[in-house]
Amino acid sequence: MAVKKRFDFTKKNRHTKKLEKVGYLDFSGEEEEKRCSLYFYGDIVSSTWRAWSFEDRCPQDIADFLNQLDGYEDIDIYINSGGGDVFAGLAIYNQLKRYGGHKVGYVDGMAASIASVIMFACDELHFSTGAQAMIHKPLCITIGNADDHMESIKQLDMCENSILDVYEQHMKDGVTRESLKGLMAAETWFNGEELAEYFDVEVEERAAVAACGSDFFERYRNKPEAVAEVHTQEIVDAVIAEMENRESKRTEAIKLELLEDLYLYGA
Repeated sequence: MAVKKRFDFTKKNRHTKKLEKVGYLDFSGEEEEKRCSLYFYGDIVSSTWRAWSFEDRCPQDIADFLNQLDGYEDIDIYINSGGGDVFAGLAIYNQLKRYGGHKVGYVDGMAASIASVIMFACDELHFSTGAQAMIHKPLCITIGNADDHMESIKQLDMCENSILDVYEQHMKDGVTRESLKGLMAAETWFNGEELAEYFDVEVEERAAVAACGSDFFERYRNKPEAVAEVHTQEIVDAVIAEMENRESKRTEAIKLELLEDLYLYGA
């Protein structure tokens, strides 16, 4: 069996000023089996200092992640995100799209708004049973006079066309750009089977993640009942469970490192 090495990624929490683990890479000891994992389990933000959760991701996080690779490792990308900043999401999409290794995407629970763009950066996309995706027209808040609002409309139209350009590359034969534009205008939520009617995705029998928390949910009009009724305590419980799981894995990794050190010194 190939021996795996784990490399942790950390960044400084802007509230506590402490370094926190935000991701990891698992490398097999055999070259042909080298793979790594990337998680989008929070909101998409423009920069590190805008992240309110250790699960939030910005383009710099992805650049740091990809810079650790030689450009050819396969990446398993797991998504459970309520969306976020449009330009940050487009930047992440282009970063991943340029990466030379094979990218396999798994929508574990939700790929809403700009997260639905990021998922299409994958070479393969698997959609878990019960998971949700959402596409909609981009939105913003504008303060100012009529000229300011007109400029915002121009920017929103440009963003919408950029998003449609991505969707169009993955739509099925017979689906038109105009039909996708109509679905965006209506803020459309899809389960896996519904998404597969419009896009090239695979639906697989895997349980979806129980809860997805996002600062952007209150901006969406047509949230499915299952999403609208996710309670804060359920989100907290899910986050705590994930943190405990990671801490357990980290403790096990430390044990293995200590045993390796003892072995090297003949103990």
